[in-house]
Amino acid sequence: MLLAFTRQASFRLRFLTPAEVSERVSCPVFTSGIRCGFPSPAADHEEGRLDLNDLIQHREATYFAWAEGDSMIGLGIRDGDLLVIDKAVTPEMGDIVVAELNAEFTVKRLGKINDQPHLLPANAAYAPIPIPPEGIQIWGVVIRVIHDPRPRAKRKKLK
Repeated sequence: MLLAFTRQASFRLRFLTPAEVSERVSCPVFTSGIRCGFPSPAADHEEGRLDLNDLIQHREATYFAWAEGDSMIGLGIRDGDLLVIDKAVTPEMGDIVVAELNAEFTVKRLGKINDQPHLLPANAAYAPIPIPPEGIQIWGVVIRVIHDPRPRAKRKKLK
């Protein structure tokens, strides 16, 4: 258990806050969705526009962080993904949260094992982390995950 916990603790986050919006930029959006199976003849036209700022409900309580590590790969969170985290959302069982443990941050699913609260990884190589009776500090709920699916893609370095 100690070895697994040490591996978990190596997860680091670099916190970023949303920039001031000086200009709204909207992009075309297909509100009916785009099929990942057989093509749909009805999905060949734009139905609206979307500004990504509209995906942030609590602007002052929202921040971004780059994911590092592979403990959440089973839920589609990969090393280098950009996490959108909202501190105003009340965490519930099943949510993916940013938690502070021993002065380090980790991203895990909030859940229970044998009716006891745990932080659950989404990779069998990592052990669940029991939440101590005194509780833990939750820094927010992950509301979006942004990743570049290209295998050659590198995380953008911010100044």
